[in-house]
Amino acid sequence: MGNECVEAVGPGGSRVVVAHAARTDVGRRRTHNEDSWGASFPTYFVADGMGGNDAGDVASRVVVDTMCDSLAPGEFTTPALLSAAVSRAALAVAALGTGSRAPGSTLTGIAFQEYRGKPCAAVFNIGDSRTYLLSEGSFEQISVDHSEVQELIDAGYVTDVEARALPHRNIITRALGGYSGPVVGADVHLVPLNAGDRFLLCSDGLSDELDDEAIATVLAAGRTAQRTAELLVAASLEGGGHDNTTAVVVDCLQVPTSLPAIP
Repeated sequence: MGNECVEAVGPGGSRVVVAHAARTDVGRRRTHNEDSWGASFPTYFVADGMGGNDAGDVASRVVVDTMCDSLAPGEFTTPALLSAAVSRAALAVAALGTGSRAPGSTLTGIAFQEYRGKPCAAVFNIGDSRTYLLSEGSFEQISVDHSEVQELIDAGYVTDVEARALPHRNIITRALGGYSGPVVGADVHLVPLNAGDRFLLCSDGLSDELDDEAIATVLAAGRTAQRTAELLVAASLEGGGHDNTTAVVVDCLQVPTSLPAIP
């Protein structure tokens, strides 16, 4: 998909111009792609069907379809609407089946909202698909993985570098559907926006192959969103392509530089 651009005005009067592009690939070791993605303002997201479970591709597609159907296109969303959309997605995936191999999916993305009249991105995630942000020269992972390895990192047992070599690094502790049941909440981090901000939403097929430095280098190279997404996926394939790989790049082209007056 090529660069797609949208202009939107929030209920408080804030105006943003956002462009996005996406790229996905089955990888070099898999026979079908269990990743899905959605991109329609105000929400952009990636869903990764749980490997080893039945119908992971169906689960991720259900997540995307439910999220898109639950949020009005072209309008800023709200915390309540985002929470309701995630809840509907959890119920929809849980309805696909039960048991130890029930279909499941991760989810990560951003939803454009307003806070005191200023546009923000609500970064949300369930599982180990990730959202990164490059803003004013600073690069960071905004989402926090729901995984056994992340728990080891948080407890101080291993470093980020050591964690990349652990054999069970892809075991997740929270998902839509699967063993998590019909009620699952997403972690949400509200991020203020600056003109020039660039978000990357990706499945673990990308983050497992590329470290933060490699990802940041591609994001900061000044290429279009489409070319950036293509290069990230290509680099993941060159790194081994052990899993399906998806990258959605979202660029904030115009953002208000000051708060509107509050009555």
